[in-house]
Amino acid sequence: MPIKFLFLLPLSLAIISSAKSKTSKPNVILFLIDDLGWSDIGVNGSTFYETPVIDQLARDGATFTDAYAASPVCSPSRASILTGKYPSRINVSYISGTSGPKGKGYKLTPPQPDGFIAFDETSMAEALRVHGYKTVHIGKWHLQNHTDRGTKHFPENHGFDFNIAGFRMGQPGSYYFPFKSERHPNTNVPGLEDGQEGDYLTDTLTDKAISFIKQNKDQPFFINFWYYTVHTPIQPKKSKMAKYQKKAETLGYPQKHQDGIPVWDSITRKRQDSPAYACMVESMDENIGRVLKVLKSQDLEQDTLVIFFSDNGGLCTGSSPNMPTSCLPLRGGKAWLYEGGIRVPLIIKFPGKIKAGTQISEPVVGTDLYPTILDFLDLPLTPHQHMDGESVKPLLAGKKSLEREAIYFHLPHYHHINSMGPSGAIRKGDFKLIEIFETGKYELYHVREDIGEHHDLAEKMPDLVGKLANDLKQWREKSNARMAVINQQYDPASDFRKKKK
Repeated sequence: MPIKFLFLLPLSLAIISSAKSKTSKPNVILFLIDDLGWSDIGVNGSTFYETPVIDQLARDGATFTDAYAASPVCSPSRASILTGKYPSRINVSYISGTSGPKGKGYKLTPPQPDGFIAFDETSMAEALRVHGYKTVHIGKWHLQNHTDRGTKHFPENHGFDFNIAGFRMGQPGSYYFPFKSERHPNTNVPGLEDGQEGDYLTDTLTDKAISFIKQNKDQPFFINFWYYTVHTPIQPKKSKMAKYQKKAETLGYPQKHQDGIPVWDSITRKRQDSPAYACMVESMDENIGRVLKVLKSQDLEQDTLVIFFSDNGGLCTGSSPNMPTSCLPLRGGKAWLYEGGIRVPLIIKFPGKIKAGTQISEPVVGTDLYPTILDFLDLPLTPHQHMDGESVKPLLAGKKSLEREAIYFHLPHYHHINSMGPSGAIRKGDFKLIEIFETGKYELYHVREDIGEHHDLAEKMPDLVGKLANDLKQWREKSNARMAVINQQYDPASDFRKKKK
């Protein structure tokens, strides 16, 4: 054997050994986009917004057509992802410790939720850190009471080694440096003081992620990347506006709507045509592309599980038709238990482990991400923790369905953009039942055939309504779901719906 080869042999073995060690613990990046609607991306039918990176991600991985957020509002949905439990089970059923609108204009008084994840829950980040993962949270957090001025329930106290720009509030003061608002200083984003004038928040957070990847490429890492975008304030990158203004003009889209589509006593935007919102979607897309590009340049692409998800449906309903986006063909949007509020994009890519171009129509939910990540990493599942989730890995291996019978939703609160009021829902098979808590009435839809929920089947199928209603009631009891109660001070003359007209 040549002497030169003898010297090279140990080095070669070291490289092989290192590669095996690295691939034995893949990296994880969870992209969570704020308020991104199911139909806001090209792969789900958007033509005005441009998402080439996300569309390619779908071609390279698996797309889940019937994926749901566990709640139509952000804090509960986020808590469910990190705990693997339904929001009702952990009493995080509304936004950061608030109970939502209440008073004499509301028939029901909502329960008081917690605005944080209890410390006796083992978060996804804590579970991964036990197995040697370096963990970082980047972006929106919104899992601490709005009234709490400390940092007790910030990411660094729930399993993350680093917290970049996560705090108690749910939106940034501004998308432009210094990311602050004179009018609402409580929304000032902390920890990004090292920027400069003109910096755009979505770009800045991506810069931080790229830096983290390069610094930690030789050890397994988990990046919990929760972009603030596309949540309000709707502030696009100025350099992109002319492109979409021209596009809207070419398509004959007026800059302001004169009408919209009624949803109860609310109005939904009828078309995706906002140049400003389109800019924010494009910035999100291109920045995810930057992260994927650095994975490739650092030779990490084949060894990284990438998940793309949204915390709830798009912001498309309100008292006027000029909300930021349209969720059509889905009904309703953020804060509603119609499909527009809870059906969201989900794409998972893991080269060599997931066949490119896979499409899964089995209903899945945000609680499934926790066990799915553990399963793909070949780490032990902890069903006592993520008890409301199931790994979707078997679906990607050809299994037709999961073990559970249904997915459940519980929103015992009012929201200013939702005129239905407190409600609950169950998706079982191809059907979905919605219960309106104020009246006790039900709506039934065959969402496989009627994705827009146009045809209420409740009167035609009373037996199925009764069965699903009983399933929903039993689930609420088992999960300790807190209910809204009759408001004895309710004044019909002050009903909140009158304010919308």
